[in-house]
Amino acid sequence: MGSIRAIFSITRADLLERIRQFSFLAAIGLSMLIAYFFVPPMESGYITLHLGENYRGVYNSAWVGGTVALSTALFLTLFGFFLVKNSIQRDYLSGVGQIIASTPVNKLAYLTGKTISNFAVLTLIVAAVAATALVMQLVRGEVLEIELWPLVSPFIFVTLPIMSVVAAIAVIFETRPLLQGGIGNVLFFVLYFVFVVSSNETMSYGVSVVTSDMVKEMAAIKPDFSGTYGIGILVPDQPIELFVWQGLDWTTELVMQQSTFLLAAAAAVLVAALLFPGFQDPRGRRLSKQSVQALQPNSEPYLEALPVVTGHPVSQIRADELTPATGKSSLAKLIAAEWWLLTKKTSTGWYVIAGILSILCLAIPSAVSIQWMLWPILWIWPMLLWSQMGSREAVFHTQFLMVSSPYGKIRQYIAVWTAGVLLTFLVVSPMLLRLLFEHNVELLAYGITGVFLIPSFALVCGVLTNTSRTFEVLYMIVWYLGPVNKTPVFNFLGTSSTDGSWFTDAGMMIPLYLVSGIALLASGYLFRNRFMRAR
Repeated sequence: MGSIRAIFSITRADLLERIRQFSFLAAIGLSMLIAYFFVPPMESGYITLHLGENYRGVYNSAWVGGTVALSTALFLTLFGFFLVKNSIQRDYLSGVGQIIASTPVNKLAYLTGKTISNFAVLTLIVAAVAATALVMQLVRGEVLEIELWPLVSPFIFVTLPIMSVVAAIAVIFETRPLLQGGIGNVLFFVLYFVFVVSSNETMSYGVSVVTSDMVKEMAAIKPDFSGTYGIGILVPDQPIELFVWQGLDWTTELVMQQSTFLLAAAAAVLVAALLFPGFQDPRGRRLSKQSVQALQPNSEPYLEALPVVTGHPVSQIRADELTPATGKSSLAKLIAAEWWLLTKKTSTGWYVIAGILSILCLAIPSAVSIQWMLWPILWIWPMLLWSQMGSREAVFHTQFLMVSSPYGKIRQYIAVWTAGVLLTFLVVSPMLLRLLFEHNVELLAYGITGVFLIPSFALVCGVLTNTSRTFEVLYMIVWYLGPVNKTPVFNFLGTSSTDGSWFTDAGMMIPLYLVSGIALLASGYLFRNRFMRAR
């Protein structure tokens, strides 16, 4: 009984803390806005869940509920993970975790409460999206009769079970130091796209339970139907054709099958409890009594460790006794310092892999590098280094030291950006040389533009949000859509097939990327400068 009470208390406290944050309201608003676009009007010319090339269902309750539920499952799986993956870290930083560690609450009860809280947050977002789906059926007006069960059941049996796994995985990632930061974000991004790819196969689990039934009914209506479907924005070349889908019959077998997601989430919590070291010091060891005393400002070990100037400890020196500072600050030295901070935690293995990729890009033709994904991989490899830009000062509370130095705000901002540009150029320069040797001026111009664009993007993300996570998430999405899938606008490497459209015209896109980089850089500085003045 005590464990149940502890789980309830932890869940309630964490949930109340989350729903009072602006990020939660922003997530609900964004999800409802996306749900609006999931149900496009006929005159929009695009469809979001399509069978074949140009078929979609009539907007009855079954189709609206099914399409919005599936799209929400795919969308919220990615963004929901990053929304809820911060509760354990928040307890550690605030000291609440250390208080919990001194109580009889065990690790399993604590992590179970955190997982249920994560799931509750995602459930509230899903409920808001389901309500939006009901409104959108009435707004579109193709079928005005509301059938509540066909509308809501896909959210209950598809979206929510997947969200339970997301909630549990977020807890697992927070229990391991290696997975708490950028490496964990990249790993989850890879797992997410494995999930998306597997969901597109005709398999009887997850979102495929609904899509396979849609395909089956469509094949019964159109014997020549190819059996293909897609979830995403598609602008068909042919007029959109409609058919009626009555929804899925949720049998006991299907419900039990979808319940396996809940069992997987429960198993994940057990694994997290085994991996969780508890609230100790960052290295996983409890501080000794002597170490704690040494950290007290008035203790003898602390005073003895202070440097001595003019025969007195630093804490006893008056300002008029200090030697006046002399010498000029050097921008070059500041850039060198930022470079050192940017790369100081980089392992030898990172340099080895970056060197191998660079040598391959230099040695083989550029067309082969693009085909084998060497060129795009080279542009994702420094992501965890870029993501530090702009947020490091806020994390370590050194931004106000920059303000107090002569021209500190602008000089340090330029130094961070320059260090990022130098890092980018160093990594991709072998491929740029290869493009120069091949006289491929267009791709060379795209590459040079990327050298300036991506560090600017990383810097402004760090400045605006004071965290590395924002850039990591957004850049992985841009990288996947652009250089990997060659989607126009997002493909800043210019490897899209030229179809004559405006979005694949190098003469238009390269200046657009350059202007975007300059705008990002300027907006980041203006926001940072305004924030400094406000504080």
